[in-house]
Amino acid sequence: MKAVHFRTGKHEGLWNMAFDKYLMEQVRDGRWSFVLRTYGWEPACVSIGKLQNRDSEINCDLLLRDGFHVVRRPTGGRAVWHETELTYSIVAGIEHPLVSGSISEALMKVSVPMVKAMNILDIPVSVSSTDRHRAGGPRMRSNPCFTSHGKWEVGTPDGRKLVGSAQARSRSVFLEHGSILFLNDQMKILDYLPHNTSTHHKNILAHHLKEGIACIWEFKPELKILDMENALHSSFKDVLGEDLHYSDFETLDRKRLNELLSECRNEIQKKT
Repeated sequence: MKAVHFRTGKHEGLWNMAFDKYLMEQVRDGRWSFVLRTYGWEPACVSIGKLQNRDSEINCDLLLRDGFHVVRRPTGGRAVWHETELTYSIVAGIEHPLVSGSISEALMKVSVPMVKAMNILDIPVSVSSTDRHRAGGPRMRSNPCFTSHGKWEVGTPDGRKLVGSAQARSRSVFLEHGSILFLNDQMKILDYLPHNTSTHHKNILAHHLKEGIACIWEFKPELKILDMENALHSSFKDVLGEDLHYSDFETLDRKRLNELLSECRNEIQKKT
């Protein structure tokens, strides 16, 4: 089995999550040993965590009416606004050396190539072994992902969050999603919180989403998405200690992808 890298470009949120589920199936079936995928979102989309109550986190009707999308991730975590960013997914068997061990150990291991990629691009970063919740704990309603800094997530030396990530383990397969922010779009999610969200709560979130987040273009305004993809490819290849082959997603099983697309569409209709 070989390690592969898919560059799939920008797609709508449902397709993105269906594709990651497809990759999980293929790894489970032994087609690949490790998958790195890099991609974007079009149109902009809010993703919510696997276990979140949809209507407690987002006003879906308003979001869709304004031309944006919403999707439920197969990973945990909280709501994220996806727009000006590079998203990555990592898929591997749970015994793969880069993701094995406890949740904390896997987070620590995966942070190594992430930090290495930032070092290649001369972007100052740091990681912490502790959680930091700026606007309440992880179970608080209407509390987006980027108001907190999780264990081993990549941030800046002054303590701001640069990369948001979430994990899942399903039937012997590991999945991690991560958002590398090029521009801080996260304030936009505040316009689509549930209608009963208080102004006071929104103001608290606005403060943390403004002051607690860093973005790539703050440090390297000329950097392109492709530059980050290339740095990730190089860093994961080095850490894996093997070739990371580029793979063409156009040749994959369209029928199964469409089935998973329908599954993702049904999942976001559920409140929980």
